[in-house]
Amino acid sequence: MNKVLLKFFCIALLILFPVALSWAQNWEKQEDFYFLTKNNRDNFSLVGAGPNNFDSKYLKYEEVNFLVRGASDWKDYGRLDLEGNNMFFLPIRSGMKVDALHLLAGGNYSNSYEHDGLMRLYGDKYFYATLTVIFVYQDGVYQELCVPVFWDWFHIGSGAWSKNGARIKSLGDNPVRKDCNMFHISFANPRPSEPLKNILIMDSWLDDRPFSDVFAVTLKSQDTLEAEPKKEKL
Repeated sequence: MNKVLLKFFCIALLILFPVALSWAQNWEKQEDFYFLTKNNRDNFSLVGAGPNNFDSKYLKYEEVNFLVRGASDWKDYGRLDLEGNNMFFLPIRSGMKVDALHLLAGGNYSNSYEHDGLMRLYGDKYFYATLTVIFVYQDGVYQELCVPVFWDWFHIGSGAWSKNGARIKSLGDNPVRKDCNMFHISFANPRPSEPLKNILIMDSWLDDRPFSDVFAVTLKSQDTLEAEPKKEKL
């Protein structure tokens, strides 16, 4: 009987270990914060946003670290693939408890109202979008939070908006996109003590093109997710 149990235990390890390894390859960790990595194109796979010329691997705003630089051979700084009206599924462990989700985002100037005859009446250099996060819980309940985002050719200066745990704050100029603003966006989990099944990210779009460049994702959680330690050097 012991040999049979040992055999099942070994099989379970063989099945579960590759899954744990794949999670660890997706995340870096520091204290209660997890940074979605840019080691490969599995997550930040939408290209063409601009040169990958952040000064450092990490940026920090309002006590939140973000991993912003991809591999040295990337020709752009990497965006979540929200093209084609896609929803992005964060690679989290099912049953994980999450306190909040933080994003760094900028505007995608490939979209303008010149593609829409009605909205063009408002000017082809005016941009409005919403970024949405859906927390899907294991008990079947889901909670949707969203923020309004303005992408403009001009500088809109500092400002913030918040409602029901969703918040967006202008951080000034985007260091990798000329004449583009950058934003810190956060979504507080309405049910932080409940285990999650999924976290989904959605963008607005014209046709099948996303409005936004989401180029960094950070989770805050006191729960455990397999991850590598934060690495200061790229």
